[in-house]
Amino acid sequence: MVAAQGELVRPRVTAMLEDLATREASGVLEVTGIPSGIIYVDGGHIAYARASWVPGLAVRLRAIAPSLSSTVGPWPGQDADDAESASLAVRHGYLTTAGLQELIGSVVAEAFLVLTTPLAPDSLVTGIRFTPIPVYWADLFPRLEVAAVCREAAGRAARMAACGLAPTTAVAPRDLAAPSAVLTREQWAVACQIGDRVTAGELAMRRGASLADTVHCLDSLVKAGLCVPVWAGERRPAAAECLPARTREHAGPRHAAAPGQPPSAEVLRKVLNGLRRLR
Repeated sequence: MVAAQGELVRPRVTAMLEDLATREASGVLEVTGIPSGIIYVDGGHIAYARASWVPGLAVRLRAIAPSLSSTVGPWPGQDADDAESASLAVRHGYLTTAGLQELIGSVVAEAFLVLTTPLAPDSLVTGIRFTPIPVYWADLFPRLEVAAVCREAAGRAARMAACGLAPTTAVAPRDLAAPSAVLTREQWAVACQIGDRVTAGELAMRRGASLADTVHCLDSLVKAGLCVPVWAGERRPAAAECLPARTREHAGPRHAAAPGQPPSAEVLRKVLNGLRRLR
């Protein structure tokens, strides 16, 4: 079963999944375009899904347990990597079965989200294809109802829509305009990885984190005055365009500016680099 390119292709991904659920079908639904991805359907339920714009299960698990990166053979293929990492995470006690299944649900919801919702101007589905074949995923992987995944994806989409950033919007650090800013540990961890400029999608992949959570966190840093969106064709804001003061992490160290000599963006980056080496 194949769907051709066109503006209505993206909604048809959801419609096709709903039809597969009704027929209790099993097989692989492949979505091509920007982003691309695969949804595995088992008896009308979603067994697993992955997409090019969100970190897969193995990447998410290695953010929790970095030692898993050395336990999987070289280049086994993404699906095999995800399945093996899931098994090892439970076997070695990094996650309970319930915890793993909750994480799998998050990965599936975000893959479904980016494959069915236009999140950026260049987001385009060029076609979808369903191949009816038996789907083999371990019992560790829950069989998720299509309707439940749709609801979870819609909630995450609404949360991202409330932000001023798309996953592909780059942000760059800027000097702090306010006298101070108080950050949560999560915000501080994200701020430490912005570098020269980065998008939420790139950060999520790098950190093995939820795309929706990363968009929300990066948007909060923009609102706190620590970084600024860099739209296509715009130059990066110069350090002299705003007057910085100091930044501190909630329940963490305070970095204060000397009177009359507030730190520049370059100084702030050096502080962040120093903190990274201490971690």
